[in-house]
Amino acid sequence: MFLQAGRTRGHPAFLIRLFAVAASSCILLLLAPHPTAAEEPAPPAAAAAAEPSSYPGRWNATWTDRLKKDLLTSYDKFVRPAEHTNVTVVSIDLTLRHVEMDELKAMMTVYCWVKMFWSDEKLKWNSSDYGGLSRLYIADHEIWQPDIVLYNSASGTEVDHYGNTHSIVHEDGMVLWVPPSLLRVFCDLDLRRWPFDRQTCVLRLGSWTYDGDQVDLQLDDTEAEMDLMVPNTQWEIVSMTRKRNVAFYSCCPEAYIDVTFTLTLQRRSPTYSALVIVPGIAIVMLTLLVFLLPPDAGEKILLGSCTALIVCLFLLFFSQMLPAMANHTPLIVTFYSISLVMVTISLALSVAVINMSRTLRLVNVPWRLKSALGGRIGVCLGLGNYIRMATAEQHGIMGHDDVREQPLVDEAADDDRHMIPMERPETERTHRFRPTMHRDWVLVAAALDRLALILYSLIFVIVAAAYV
Repeated sequence: MFLQAGRTRGHPAFLIRLFAVAASSCILLLLAPHPTAAEEPAPPAAAAAAEPSSYPGRWNATWTDRLKKDLLTSYDKFVRPAEHTNVTVVSIDLTLRHVEMDELKAMMTVYCWVKMFWSDEKLKWNSSDYGGLSRLYIADHEIWQPDIVLYNSASGTEVDHYGNTHSIVHEDGMVLWVPPSLLRVFCDLDLRRWPFDRQTCVLRLGSWTYDGDQVDLQLDDTEAEMDLMVPNTQWEIVSMTRKRNVAFYSCCPEAYIDVTFTLTLQRRSPTYSALVIVPGIAIVMLTLLVFLLPPDAGEKILLGSCTALIVCLFLLFFSQMLPAMANHTPLIVTFYSISLVMVTISLALSVAVINMSRTLRLVNVPWRLKSALGGRIGVCLGLGNYIRMATAEQHGIMGHDDVREQPLVDEAADDDRHMIPMERPETERTHRFRPTMHRDWVLVAAALDRLALILYSLIFVIVAAAYV
């Protein structure tokens, strides 16, 4: 159409008019008024508060990012966050989880949570400036932490007792750090009353570098929590006491503060009662039964030997179970050692009694001893049966034995031996008196057994009383 109009009206003139119209339109657009920043619609208040002004172009920025950057940009974690004239008060407490005891190494292992609470003046902010954020979770390697170590540690050069857990920082600068901890300490074990013993171990915590003018340790006011405790099958925690100590050393005028946690453990002993105490009672009974057997019974030696072997086996068991103690010996080991000595003496006494009962002797029992054993003393010792046997041998049976022991001679026999009077040897002339003397010596042997029974019973009662 424009070409048709150009042919009718003239081509050059039309082009000039067209360019003029386009130029005037551009000038009008440039001179038209534009709206200012004040006239632009403002974004909603919630949208403005949801995004930090420092990061207008980042979609994933949070108030936590801004707060952490503002707090830790120039933070030095190796410097105590307080003036050198101020004291940093650290509140500390323990929450026990599990306790183990290694008796051979005299070492106690404590699994616990160490609760530490202090104020950091460099970690304070106003929550209204950061979207209402009042708490911040920071890793343990990013901020200053008190160098609380276990003074009596059994881990050698290892002083890092705590796990790598985050700290909770509040807007007023209070920092809470509760790391899971593994504490090993040496204990002065007292095994005298094993397996009914009660042990006391001490955990001593304090600052390794700072004195009391810089870091002041205080005990938490809350009571110790035992709800999270995982019980030990062998040990039971009876009590845990806490104490704050202030110590002065000759090298330095400053005070050094530490806290002491004292744990009292009681051994759970039902299993040990079945394995140790009951066999001990059986050994006592076996030892005493040796003296209740007849004086001429050879089973005395067999029973005493078996008892001695059992005692030796238990002593080997104790050498594997218990550590070698320099200042004391467990009473149960002392009891078994005494039992071994007493069983050995009873074996020697049994040999003497059997020898006295079985050997025919030509020497009479002393009259005073025989009279004493045949009287009230013998009755008190329970020798009535032996007394009656000796009396019957002397008054009744002796005549029959004498007749039975006479040689049978055939008077009608024509033998030259009967023509010569025979001289009886000494042993034959005293043979008629042997049964009576033998019974008397059996009575003496039985009396020795009864006296040993009474003496051994008293010794075992005294040992049991000392143990209990």
